[in-house]
Amino acid sequence: MTVPNALRRRTFMGAALAGAGALTGCSTVTRSTDVTAINKPVELPEHRRWQGVKPDLPTTHPLMPETYLHYPSNAMRAFDRPPGRGLSVQGHVPTNSPVPPSLERNRYWLELNKRTGVRLNLAITPGGDYDNKFQTSVAGDALGDVWNIVNNPAYLPQLLEAKAHDLTPHLSGSAIHKYPFLANLPTQNWQGCVFSGRIFAVPITRGAFAVVTLLSRADLFRKRDVDPEFHDVSELLSMGKEMTDDRRNHWAFASAPIQTLATMLGLSGEWSERGGRFTFFRETEEYHEALDIARRMTTQKMVHPDGVTAFNGKVWFRQGTVAMLQDTYSALPGLYQQGRGGFEVALPVIPGPDGKPGRMWLTSPNNSITALSRAEPGRIEAILEYLNWCAAPIGTQEYTFRKYGIEGYDFNFEKGDPVLTDRGNSETGLGDFPIQYLADSPKALFFPGFPEATESAYRNLRTAAPHMKLSPTYGLYSPTSTTKGQLLTKLLDDSVNNILLGRAKVSSWPETIRQWRRRGGDAMRAEYEQALATRKS
Repeated sequence: MTVPNALRRRTFMGAALAGAGALTGCSTVTRSTDVTAINKPVELPEHRRWQGVKPDLPTTHPLMPETYLHYPSNAMRAFDRPPGRGLSVQGHVPTNSPVPPSLERNRYWLELNKRTGVRLNLAITPGGDYDNKFQTSVAGDALGDVWNIVNNPAYLPQLLEAKAHDLTPHLSGSAIHKYPFLANLPTQNWQGCVFSGRIFAVPITRGAFAVVTLLSRADLFRKRDVDPEFHDVSELLSMGKEMTDDRRNHWAFASAPIQTLATMLGLSGEWSERGGRFTFFRETEEYHEALDIARRMTTQKMVHPDGVTAFNGKVWFRQGTVAMLQDTYSALPGLYQQGRGGFEVALPVIPGPDGKPGRMWLTSPNNSITALSRAEPGRIEAILEYLNWCAAPIGTQEYTFRKYGIEGYDFNFEKGDPVLTDRGNSETGLGDFPIQYLADSPKALFFPGFPEATESAYRNLRTAAPHMKLSPTYGLYSPTSTTKGQLLTKLLDDSVNNILLGRAKVSSWPETIRQWRRRGGDAMRAEYEQALATRKS
């Protein structure tokens, strides 16, 4: 499997196992596995797009992010008074950026509290440690007021029923219009916040940015006079050979691009559904073929020699050691920011088996979700007002401050675009202050200082977005997936890695799938089918 997804699975699996352990000590959490009850539907919040500023380029598809070549020059003030008015909030959030300085040493954070009227105290944990921290907080009944949930820990519906506030009366249907910037989040994203027939959380949206694609170093391709576009597997392999020179430590791929290959062979996601029946992508002949091609790529030395055992793809990509990196669109802003214009990224459109744009995998449109602990209705409404402020989108003064901090201190405008200072990078966590994991606006396509790169990404998404396919399991809950998913995915990943490293033959794969089905794969399939039937009933 691809490295980004492999990382995601490890996180997911770790959460699942840790969750099971932590919840053992939580006496108020049940172990119900009633799939029908857990997957009951509810009326989702109505979407009402905020009409504040007009994007620089037209949004041609619902999955297309709003695109800005330059920062909106007419950012308006969205709130005439602080949302908190003395409110005190304790939150638990992860961060994938460097942990910002603590409140006492962080002028941005102090100003954030002043402008919102909220005494926000955040427990910020590096992403790799967050699962353990979260489960420790669950076990110690110390989740605080607002807590971010990454992926789907085991027994999450039961945990939410026991600990989280039911937000349905506040957010369902037209009720959400009391919070206009939460109503600006697409309705589809709220489906991932529904458990047991209730809305238990707020989505942290990513949309198309969450899709895995193939990033290419356009400058390296140009230097070696190779076209980064490809139209079938044969052309991809030929391109891989041309971009590889292992004697000079140049490899075409950071890792075997199995998800790209699977898309090219016609697979549209981890699970496919037809007539209420589910098929797992790794069971298919197409995946078997993708695995065979990936093995040939490693045998022919197109893949970085550490691409399986010690993956460090983003660094290799920035250094120019590898020419192609399989990653999400959300990796682009960080790559440009850290590369400081030292390279150019191309985004070839991944073709399907007919040569037309392939059906790219949108496993979930959410990065994560955020729940609120049970409290008096008045306090819940006050916290939702604060989260509404956190979701103010690009084009508002609140967004400018939230992402970039204090002008002249944390950032300066350069040619109309906000550019963080070194101090601002530290205080705001590279512009990703983890308040974004309490609530956030829909992610805009905007790379400050790199309008050409923004336009390049826009052209790719304009073609690719209509072919992005949302997973049929999105929003469905399978108890087996969350309790046995870690072990089952490890079984599959270990087998894939053994094949890529030449320790096992590709022909061994069907036996691996038989084990996967027997140990829980078939149970997951049955639960997803039952869950889908419940949602449609």
